[in-house]
Amino acid sequence: MSEETAHAKTRPKPSRAWWRPIVDGIDNFVTPPANALVRSNVFADTVSTLTRLEVRLRRRAERQSTWLLHLYNLPTAGDVRRMRAQLSALQAQVRDVSERLEDLQHESDRDGRRGVKPATANKPGRR
Repeated sequence: MSEETAHAKTRPKPSRAWWRPIVDGIDNFVTPPANALVRSNVFADTVSTLTRLEVRLRRRAERQSTWLLHLYNLPTAGDVRRMRAQLSALQAQVRDVSERLEDLQHESDRDGRRGVKPATANKPGRR
């Protein structure tokens, strides 16, 4: 064995942090009753009831704020979400039409039909 390895084995291990026994003592004191509480039917029923109550209150607040905002012709978050969805759909359609137009232009360039007028220019009533 080298001297460095022997020295590493004889070096004392660092002791536990000074605060660790305090935390372990608190943990040992608090954990059993806390586990018993969260595993009880009363706790589950209470959490379930409070969750339902929170959902009802949130929906009521949303309805009332929507009514108030619409009263002053202001958009709600739902209105903005719907508009964004419509805008995204419209952008996708424009992108598809643009790609199709580019494909048609490339096709006509390949076929050598550069001098041909578009079909819309030949409709009656247009000049």
